[in-house]
Amino acid sequence: MTGSDGSVRGAGRMGEVGAVLPQLIRDARSAVRAYEGSDRDRAAAYAVLAEAYQVAATTLTALGNPDAASTAMERATVAARRAGDPRLEAIGAATLAWVFTKQGRLEDAERVALAQADRIEPTFRSRPVDLSLWGILLLRAATALVRQGERRYDRVDELLRMATAAAAGIGTDRLDYATPFGPTNTAVAKVNFQVEMDRCAPALTTARAVPGLASLPPTWRARFHVDRALAHAGLDQDEAATHALLTAERDAPEWMRYHSTTRRLVADLHTRTPSHLPSDRTRRPAARGEVGRRVPPGHRYGTQRHWSGRWSPPAHAPFALMPVGVWWDAVRVPYARGRGG
Repeated sequence: MTGSDGSVRGAGRMGEVGAVLPQLIRDARSAVRAYEGSDRDRAAAYAVLAEAYQVAATTLTALGNPDAASTAMERATVAARRAGDPRLEAIGAATLAWVFTKQGRLEDAERVALAQADRIEPTFRSRPVDLSLWGILLLRAATALVRQGERRYDRVDELLRMATAAAAGIGTDRLDYATPFGPTNTAVAKVNFQVEMDRCAPALTTARAVPGLASLPPTWRARFHVDRALAHAGLDQDEAATHALLTAERDAPEWMRYHSTTRRLVADLHTRTPSHLPSDRTRRPAARGEVGRRVPPGHRYGTQRHWSGRWSPPAHAPFALMPVGVWWDAVRVPYARGRGG
């Protein structure tokens, strides 16, 4: 998943992920069974299977299917352990922390990420990949912490400083296991945390100084621009918020249509009345109408039910979603049949 499949995932081309992933899971399970006589080949097959399940978990979570995502992560954890790759287990813990965060299980997300970070805490002799994985775990923990409220903000700042120091130690942006880390990603994370803390003006100041944004995968860039949009909206700068959303859509159009925060923001911008705006802005800007058409507001595709775990887009959604059911079957069936792998 670190080659072409990883790039498709990072680009947010969810239709392509849906077309490729179920067959990849089936092929990896077949390889595990076929290589019973070779420990090395069997471990490599388990590694592929673990990464495939992790991608399935993140994609299913993004599509509002947290139960299926949890099942996928359970199987990813088992496969990573059987692969005998501690780094794969580390990135799996980071993925699990992200899934827990999206499910609202914030304390579980914090615990999983920090426990794994403690296990791999780097030393002066650590390789860049290990510094990267450690930093990713710290940012995952901080993401869960910042959503627990103001009482945890000091700890968020502490973890961000540690991750920033790790990124500085690496000195460049990396992409390990299809996950970016480095000076750019820690700066982007800082913007996200400032937005979560309702520090909108500082967030925009930080955003203007983010280095090397082009080094990030498209979905990470899109999320950065969504955070910029949230900050602008928090300051009643609706036109700037709209342009930031359109920039995000240019980076990752398919991902944007499923991103619940984006939908809620579009709905908010779309429904603001003149009384909510400064006196010199009594008309809805044309760009806001455009973003409402291009990135549908939350209520239009049922995003209001997203957090229940029962939402799935209807047949008239912008692109085919049948692969979601196929993923669920690919993830679920081995458990139902009691098979390993």
